[in-house]
Amino acid sequence: MLVARMQKMKAGNLSGMEKHNKRIFQNHSNPDIDTSLSDQNYDLMNREGKYKDIVTEIIESQKISQRATRKDAVLVSEWIITSDQAFFKNMDPNERDRFFQEATDWFKERYGEQNLAYAHVHLDETTPHMHLGVVPMRDGKLQAKNVFNREELRHLQDELPKHLREKGFEIDRGAEESERKHLSIPEYKKAMESVKELDVERQKKSQEIIKTVSQIDELQSAKSAL
Repeated sequence: MLVARMQKMKAGNLSGMEKHNKRIFQNHSNPDIDTSLSDQNYDLMNREGKYKDIVTEIIESQKISQRATRKDAVLVSEWIITSDQAFFKNMDPNERDRFFQEATDWFKERYGEQNLAYAHVHLDETTPHMHLGVVPMRDGKLQAKNVFNREELRHLQDELPKHLREKGFEIDRGAEESERKHLSIPEYKKAMESVKELDVERQKKSQEIIKTVSQIDELQSAKSAL
């Protein structure tokens, strides 16, 4: 099953995302990252420079307005492209690389190669995945809401897996993408941990209720005996 999730990146997010994607850190808190494998990661766009400079150049080279970009504007729509572990298990490395290349090619065709800031493939985590950054430019304007509206998100979820199947990959359509909430992989993991914690808490409360009911039954039994 195809996993394609989007998160909206503003100016204040670019530096942190660049450090994560390029593995620019000395210490990290993600236990899934095996730093001994980080040298196997690669970027399919191979643009030189920092994210901020790359994104600024993409915007300034196309925008038609002389106004400065709003400070709270969405500068990059970052897509995380992957599948489950079973999909990648026993897959030839060349086929795995072709999977990410074909996905990148689809984004280039759909949104314009000039608007792709990066396409980092990570092979140093539990499941291979790609962080692909699209600067949402259209008609000389930065307009994330229009480029990735609900209709477009639905189109992407339909057409990207279709394209990948046509290229020889046995992959199904993923879950419906919503423009209201887009979770990154770390956010998704955190959310799942919260669910687990909630389940544990519910179990504790259930056990406490059962214990309390049992105590009440014992008291009632003792009272009846007296």
